Amino acid sequence: MISHAHTISPSLSKYVAAMIYNKDYYPECEMDKYLPDGTINIIFELTGTDKFIFDNNTKKKKQGYSDVWFSGVLKDYITISAASEEMIVVVFKPGSGFPLIHKSVNLYTNKVVQANEIFGTSILELHTQLKAPTSPQEKFNAIEKWLLPQFKEDDFYTNIIHFAIDTIQNSSSKISIANLAKKTGFSQKQFIQLFKKYVGITPKQFHRIIRFNEILAALENKEKISWTAISADCGYFDQAHFIKDFQSFSGLNPKKYLSDVGDYPNYVPVK
Repeated sequence: MISHAHTISPSLSKYVAAMIYNKDYYPECEMDKYLPDGTINIIFELTGTDKFIFDNNTKKKKQGYSDVWFSGVLKDYITISAASEEMIVVVFKPGSGFPLIHKSVNLYTNKVVQANEIFGTSILELHTQLKAPTSPQEKFNAIEKWLLPQFKEDDFYTNIIHFAIDTIQNSSSKISIANLAKKTGFSQKQFIQLFKKYVGITPKQFHRIIRFNEILAALENKEKISWTAISADCGYFDQAHFIKDFQSFSGLNPKKYLSDVGDYPNYVPVK
């Protein structure tokens, strides 16, 4: 597989976490589980191949999408097509959804929609441009040029939301949402609603997803696995709670995840 990661320009680095180009990927499985990571994404599919979301239990197709689509933040895993592709994925930092789409990102939580429903014809014109036989870097540059005017300066995102996200990401143990809200100057109810507006999920849900992804990173980096140690390191008070969360986010128990995971920790082939 050909893969290129773009170095995000300073003007976009506070909004965009990653921009990745993949080509000539030939999976052995028909479906992947995509596990929640707290981000929203725009995906450009450049081969004209339709993709699908499948029911997690029956594995029957329940939604199709094509060309370019917007994926809201996920609270649970989804089952998606795995197919040969030429694709660019733009991953946005948590909280940047509202500055990007100018309305509550919570409207798209656990949803995948065609991107033109949000951005209009301009993103379809960009998609046509990206399909031209240009280099990955030229494609990245075109996306950055399109993205820059989409964002509106937002001091609330830069200050309050950044502070809240950083606090949650740096707290592996149980976090007090009431105390965090107090530090931002809002009531707990106001803070939760504002957090959902920008991030798409509640602070508590976001904290659980962050801990889950810390576990995935730990599993990827350690040869010898101690489930008790990993669950304690990620702030779980007992192993049963850890396993319950793991199954909720992945549909698998931790040992099954280790046997099934592919090249990327948030993608698990459905065998």
